[in-house]
Amino acid sequence: MYNYRTILKRVGIALIAIGIVDIAYTIYSISQHQNHSSSFSILAVVAGVSLIRGSLRAVSIVTWVAAFGISNFISNLFILIPFLKPAELWEIEFRLDPVGLSMSFLVKIISIALLWWIYTQLRDPSVVSASLKSGHSASTPKLAFILGIALVVLLTGIMRFTVDGPAGAKAVELARSKYGDNYKYHVQGMSWSNGNVKANVAAYNEQEIKSVQVEWNQ
Repeated sequence: MYNYRTILKRVGIALIAIGIVDIAYTIYSISQHQNHSSSFSILAVVAGVSLIRGSLRAVSIVTWVAAFGISNFISNLFILIPFLKPAELWEIEFRLDPVGLSMSFLVKIISIALLWWIYTQLRDPSVVSASLKSGHSASTPKLAFILGIALVVLLTGIMRFTVDGPAGAKAVELARSKYGDNYKYHVQGMSWSNGNVKANVAAYNEQEIKSVQVEWNQ
């Protein structure tokens, strides 16, 4: 039987590398005054070190997280993202910034591929056998797959309810009062705090896309 420790070491090294790259990108983003933060980087390094040390408890945790991430990321691509923006807005965004939009999708696809590789590695028969012998769960993490999809479906429903509801209409009205009827409008995000509502609205036409911040008190 293939030595399971070899697999754990290989996956551990990969997780540490991913974590270091993410930390480096976070530092770069901060230096460029861009919004990017990730707790995944530190967790990936910790998980990687645990796997290299042969922790079978870490195997079950990382396998569960990988299963959740696979279903969640795939659901994002095929359920959430199509509802984030109208097809016309996607077309304009791609025409104005094809490289940027393509790269964002490429990162998601690469993330799914990495998570799938991690999952299949840790579901190798030698790893499963070692986990069972040590008394750790080695069953297929069905709940993780289900929760990954359910979370996206729930978020999609909430976003559609918000965008199509009175709050979404109010956000569009305020954005239109700033930029007029030369643009179409789409609510991209909304938050509530102590009776204050803030919304991010995309104002777009064939030539440009503007990000409009509006807020009001309920």
